[in-house]
Parts: sequence; structure tokens; C-alpha cells
Amino acid sequence: MARVWHITGANTGFGLELALKALAEGDRVIAAVRTPSKVPDSLKRPEVEVLQFDLAWSQEDINNYAEKAFAAFGKIDVVVNNAGYSYMGAIEESEDSAVKAQFDTNVFALLRLVRAVLPGLRSQGSGTIINLSSIGGLVSYPSNGIYCATKFAVEAITQALATEIAPFGLKAVIVEPGYFRTAFLTSVAAGANIAPALEVYEGTPAHEARAAFTKYNGAQPGNPKEGAARIWEYVADEGLLKGKDKLLRLPLGTDSGTLIKQHAAELSETVAHYEDVWRSTDFKE
Repeated sequence: MARVWHITGANTGFGLELALKALAEGDRVIAAVRTPSKVPDSLKRPEVEVLQFDLAWSQEDINNYAEKAFAAFGKIDVVVNNAGYSYMGAIEESEDSAVKAQFDTNVFALLRLVRAVLPGLRSQGSGTIINLSSIGGLVSYPSNGIYCATKFAVEAITQALATEIAPFGLKAVIVEPGYFRTAFLTSVAAGANIAPALEVYEGTPAHEARAAFTKYNGAQPGNPKEGAARIWEYVADEGLLKGKDKLLRLPLGTDSGTLIKQHAAELSETVAHYEDVWRSTDFKE
């Protein structure tokens, strides 16, 4: 039976590639986009319902939107929280208004949509929520700390959510892409969504990272078509994911997998190094 995918930001990047993969496999797609007129021709087909969706909407607005989304094809099998952006700059360079806007888009909008779709998913007794995290959802980087903080939040939210909704027959998964060759860094390379530079950071890792954003744009190792295929296979239990246990996290990209291995090793080293310390702090009863 054809699945129905609800994908935010389905008109570009990972969202578009995932929508096209789902359609190629005979599924249907609800493309949730801020500007429907910008949806590419490849999504203008009967199996796609294009709905206007704005991450800035209130909870009430998104609740009303969810009713419309469920009505489009009579159900939603997979909810993909994909839309988001990155605000770059050193922590000291960051500005409150921009930080709040980053969290509202990447975290609070995700929360509002999750709250809105859960009653419908529960009534079905089935459904999967896929939240896009990042290679920066586990490890933070210079001049990327605010964005990474939002993805750390997505990791925590989804980990709790997965346990909370399991009794209702629902699933939640964290997708952790590395750097994929999408337009994700394009706005930063063009000077948008980046904090004003402080001269004191010249020659330090913070500003070296700024320069790297531009140089890396268009040279990312990840193929978004392959990344989208793995996400579809996770849900469908097909391809490389066929027969594999479906764990909480789905790393995508050699850089992501390598970093997770390194991070796990660092955590193991830390806990071993401080074992006498952390064991010393309990009551002696």
C-alpha cells in the first residue's frame, strides 16, 4: 500500500530528493512549503498535494493546518521535519534576535508540528516521525555553535519522543546527515544568516571556520539522492536497510559516521579517565 509522506521544505535539497524518491517508489507526498509557487515542475503531479506551510505559524495555525494535511490523502504515514537553516558566527558574535529566530525555526516550529500531528497519528495507530538533525547534533564546531545547539535540542526532543509515543504504535527517528551537496551553505556563502564579524577572532578557529563555509559550498561529499534513498529505505525496510533493526539514529555520510565513531571513543575515554572522580560523588551508604 502506498505511503503518504508529509515533508516540510519539500521544494529544495534533501526535502525535494526525498519527495522524488518516495514518488518513484509509488508513494504519495504532501509538500509543505512556504511559497507554493516555487515548487518545481517535478512535484506538479496528482500524487503530490502542495500545501502552504510556514514555520513561523502559531500552534493554533499549525493545528488547523494538520487537519488539512491529514485530509489531503486521508492519512499521513511519515512526517518529515526537514525545513530549517543555519545561523553562523562565533558565540560572542551572535545576536539575541538572530539566535531566537534560529531556535524558533529549527526547534520550536518542529515542536509545534509534532504536537499538531500526534492526535491524527494516534488515531491511525501507526506513523513515523523523522526529525532531521545533523552531524552537528552530536558535536559542535567553531562559528556553528548556535546551529549545533538547535540540533542538539532536536536530538534530545526526538529521543524522548520515541519512548513517549511507542505505546501508541508510533515511531520517531533522528536522521544525522553529514555535509551533503545541497544549497544549505549557499546563503552563508552569500553573506546571509551570518553574524557580524569581530576583528578579535581573526586568525582563530572561529574565523577560519567562516572562510571554510564558503570554500566547502559545492564541495560537500554527500550525495543527497543517496541520502534520501536511505531515509526511504529505513521506513520501507528495503534496500540497504532491509532486515536491519531500525535504531533511534540514522547516520548518513562518511563524515557523519566517522565523527560518531570518534565521539563515542572520546566519551569512553572521558568516562574512563574520570572514573575515580565520578564514583567519589555518591553518598556512602
